[in-house]
Amino acid sequence: MNRTIFDFLLKIIGVQRRMWNSKLFRQSILCGSLAFSAGALSESNIATHVPVKIQFKDGTGSGVNDTTPLTLPDGSNTTVGAFRKKTIEYVTRAVSLQFKNNVQLRWDVEFKTNAGYDALTLGPAFTRVTTSNQDVAGIAALGKEYPTTLLSALNGRDVGFPDMSHATTQFLSNPNNIQHQIAPSSGQSVLTSVVYHELIHVYGFADRACLGSCIPNRSAEPSHISQLFWYRDPNGNLVRYDALDLDGREAAGKSTNRFLAGGTVSAPRTSAAVREELTAGTYSDNSGNYVQMFATPTDKNDWDGQVGSHISFDVQPVQLMYSSAANVQDLGIAAAMLCDAGWCRKTGQVIDIRATAKLNSNASTSTTSYIDVKFENLVNSDVDKLKAQVRLDAQYAGVTISGDQQGCTLEGTTLNCAFDLPAMTSKTLTLTTGALSSAGYVVAGEVYSDDFDVDRNGFNNILDATIKTVPVSNPGTGGGTGGGTGNGGTGNNPPSSESSGGSMSLWSIGLLGLAGWRRLAAVKRVAAPVAAAFLLSACGGGGGGDTATTPPVVTKPDLRVILATSSTVPESSTIDVPVTITGAQGAVTATVNHSGPSNFTVTPTISSTGGSLRLQLGDLFSHQQANVQLVVSDADGRSSTVSMAVALQNSAGFHRVVANIPETGVELKESSSMTVQFTFDGATGDVKAVVEPTTSEQSIVTKATLTNAGGTLEVTAGELVRANHELKLAITFTDTAGQVQKTNHSFSLVNSSGAKLLDEFSQTYAAAPAFAELKPERDLVRKLSVLAVMTNSAYTGTETTLFDRFQQEVSSKGKQGAITSWLQAHAGDAARYQSGAAEEGALKTATAELMALLQAHSSAVDTVINDAVSANDGTVPPIALGTILLDSTSKKLSRFIGNKSLGQYQDNRWQFSANYVFLTPIVYPETQTCKAE
Repeated sequence: MNRTIFDFLLKIIGVQRRMWNSKLFRQSILCGSLAFSAGALSESNIATHVPVKIQFKDGTGSGVNDTTPLTLPDGSNTTVGAFRKKTIEYVTRAVSLQFKNNVQLRWDVEFKTNAGYDALTLGPAFTRVTTSNQDVAGIAALGKEYPTTLLSALNGRDVGFPDMSHATTQFLSNPNNIQHQIAPSSGQSVLTSVVYHELIHVYGFADRACLGSCIPNRSAEPSHISQLFWYRDPNGNLVRYDALDLDGREAAGKSTNRFLAGGTVSAPRTSAAVREELTAGTYSDNSGNYVQMFATPTDKNDWDGQVGSHISFDVQPVQLMYSSAANVQDLGIAAAMLCDAGWCRKTGQVIDIRATAKLNSNASTSTTSYIDVKFENLVNSDVDKLKAQVRLDAQYAGVTISGDQQGCTLEGTTLNCAFDLPAMTSKTLTLTTGALSSAGYVVAGEVYSDDFDVDRNGFNNILDATIKTVPVSNPGTGGGTGGGTGNGGTGNNPPSSESSGGSMSLWSIGLLGLAGWRRLAAVKRVAAPVAAAFLLSACGGGGGGDTATTPPVVTKPDLRVILATSSTVPESSTIDVPVTITGAQGAVTATVNHSGPSNFTVTPTISSTGGSLRLQLGDLFSHQQANVQLVVSDADGRSSTVSMAVALQNSAGFHRVVANIPETGVELKESSSMTVQFTFDGATGDVKAVVEPTTSEQSIVTKATLTNAGGTLEVTAGELVRANHELKLAITFTDTAGQVQKTNHSFSLVNSSGAKLLDEFSQTYAAAPAFAELKPERDLVRKLSVLAVMTNSAYTGTETTLFDRFQQEVSSKGKQGAITSWLQAHAGDAARYQSGAAEEGALKTATAELMALLQAHSSAVDTVINDAVSANDGTVPPIALGTILLDSTSKKLSRFIGNKSLGQYQDNRWQFSANYVFLTPIVYPETQTCKAE
C-alpha cells in the first residue's frame, strides 16, 4: 500500500504510529450504543477500583467543550458539553466499581460526526501473554491474546505503552440528537448507555479475530474470551472454537445461532447464569449451558466484525452487549463471561450489591430527621470483603450514627465500613440530624467488593443522594432527589434504535477505506470519502434521530396507573398485585412485559378503573430478580407505563439436588464412563461431594467437579471382575455453610468379559462328561482294527487286539476318576460367580484346570490310535490329534473338530477334508441315517 495514504488513514483513526511497530499488540474496533444518565457527586479515591483516566480530545467549542445551552428532562439547565462530560465521568465511576483494578487505564474520548454511529471504539489493545508480562497467579495463559486493560489489572501494573491510551472512543456529535432523553427501561439518559456499552468493550468484552474479507489477510488467535466460545456444527456436535481452523471459525461466526459461549468446564459461571437468568437464545446439554453469541453474516454473506464482541439478539431478557442498544443497567450475561474470562481470577463470583439512602418519613419529625443508609446483597450467595465509604454533609453538625455499625469507623465527615453480607441480606445505618434545610441533606459514597468479583450493576454501588422532606419528581436519574437515592431504576425493554458495531483488527480497518471492504450504511455528509468508507466499514447500524417535539397539552385528566414499585413471589406460589387506574377515557388495553425465568408468568386482569396482575412462579434453584412492565392504553390512544421490581424467592436453604439422569436403570459398561450433571437448589458457596460406592469392584473411579450452582460427577468403570450387578453410589453434598443434601444413584454394571468367561466355562463343563467317554476315539480304533484284518495280510492281530489295548490304556493312564471328582467339586462354580461370591478369574482358572484333565485323559490313547493307523499299511492317512477344542455349533469338546490338519469350517460348520471324510460318521454318528438290513 502507498505509505502516504496509509499515514493518512492512521491520522483519521487517531492511532500513533508507534502502535504499528510493536509485534505484540493488536487493536480492535468496537462500536456501540446503550444508555444511563450523568450526575455523579463528589467521589473518593478507591485504591482497588481505580476509574479509567479520561483524556478528552475535543477542541474549543466542540464535544465536551460545546457551550450550547441544554435543558435536561428534569428541568435543570446546563450546556451540551457539561452534560456529556458529567455523563462520561459518572459512567466511568460506576464501571470502576464493578471490577477490582488498581491500575490507571487511559481512555481517549472525542465527539465526532460519525454518520450512522453513536460510538466507535478503537480498542482495547491486545497483547500476547509471555513470561515477561504474565501475571504471578498465572490467570492469563501463555501464548494467548489478552486486552492490555485486563492483563494490566491481573498484573497490578500497566503492561501497555505508558504514553498511549489503552483505547479510544469517538462518540456521536449531532446537534439534533444530544442523547439526553431518559430511557424508561433504565431511568437514565441514552448517552449513559452508549458510554456504558463502550466501556465494557474497553474492559475486555472483545475479541481480536479478523476473518471474512479481512485485509491484508485473515487472522484469529486464542484469546481471553475465545476460550469461552464453542461452535455447534451442522451435525450438532459441540466443537471448541479455539480448536477450529480459520474456515471453521468463520463458519461459526456466520452460523446465526450456533456460535456459543459457556460450558460447565470452560465457563462455569456463564453456564450457571445461562440456566438461571436467560429465557431464550440458549443451548444446553450434558456438558453445560451456553448463550448464543452474535453470528449474523453481512448482507453480502460475509463475516461481520461484530462477531465475538456482542450477544445474539435471540437472547432474552435483553442484554447490554447486544450489537445495538438495550437500555439497561445490568451487565446481564456479560458479567459472567467477563468473570470467566479472567476478571474473577478463578476464585471470584458475579455479585450485585446496592447502596441507598432514604429519609425515614415514618420516624422523622419537624425537628429531627432520620436518614437510613442501606447496603444490600441482591444475589443468592454470600459476598465477603465488602467495603463502603459514606461522605456526610458537612453543612450539618452533630450528626449521630446508629444501627448496624459493626466494621464501621467515622473519621471527620467520612464513614468507612468493611463487612460481609450473607445471601439476600442487608446492613442498615441510620443518620440522625436536625430539621433539613431547603437544600436538603447531601450524602455521597460507594459500596464495592474488595475481592475478585464482578458486580453486575455499578450504578447500584453509587450512594449519591440529596435527601429532602418534600419529594420532587423524576427520582433516580443519577444524582437523586426527593427522599430517594441516586440509583436509577432497572428495566427490560426491547432494544432501541441506537446502533453498536463490531470488533476487528485495526490493521484491517486502516485498509478498509481503499478496499471498499464490508458493508456501507447511508452517509448524509462526510468530509472525506475515504473517512466515510473507513467509519462505515467498522460496523453497521443506524444512529439516534432528531429529538422529539413536545406533545400538545391534554385538557382531559391524565391517564395514571398506580402499581407497587416492588413485590415478592415465593417459590411455587401465586400472588395478585392490585392495579389502580385513573383518568382513563373509554375502555383500556393492558400489555405486560417481564423478565425472569420461563416458569414465572404474569397475567393481567384490567378494567378502566384498575384490576390486578397475577404473578405465578414455579420451582426455583436460587433467588432471582425480575422486572414487570405494565403498559395501559385508553380509547384516546394515550398510554401510561409503570414498572415493578419482583423478588423471586427461592425456598430457604440447600434443599434440593437435581440430576440429569434417572436414579436407577442406567447401564455402565465395563471400560467406559458416565457423566452425571447436577443442579443445586439454594447452595451457599462452593459445594463438595463425598461419594461412597457400594461394590467390591476396585476399578470404579468417581470424579466430581462442582460449584455452588451445580456441576458434574464422572463415574468410570475399568476392568470388572464380578458378574453383572448393581453399583450404588451414596453421595453427600455439603456447601460452605455446612448444609447437607444426600442422594443415591445406581448403575447396572455390565461385565462383558465375565459373561464370555462364564459361557466358556458352562459349555466346557457341560461337554466334559461326554468327551471323557472318548467315543469317537474308541469307534475309530475298532473300525481301523477291522479294516486292518480285512486288507493287510501282514497284520497279525485280531479285530479286538488294538481295542483291548485301548481299554487297558484308558484304565491305567486315563483320568476318568479325576474328571468325575473335579466335576463334582466344581458343580457350583457358575452359580457362585453369578451370585457375586466368586470373581471371573476363578472361572478362567477352573476352565483351564478341566481342559488340562481332559487333555491328559485323551492323550493316553494316542499311541493305540497311531498303531491302528499303521496297521492298515498306508491305506489310512496319518491322524495327528492335538489340543481339545470346543465347537460352538455342536457344543462338543473334540480333538477332531477344529483340527486344521483334518479339515476346515465352512458356513460355521466343520467339514472334514477328502482324505479324512471317513471320520464324519465317527465324529458325527448322529448324521448317519442308514440301518442294517
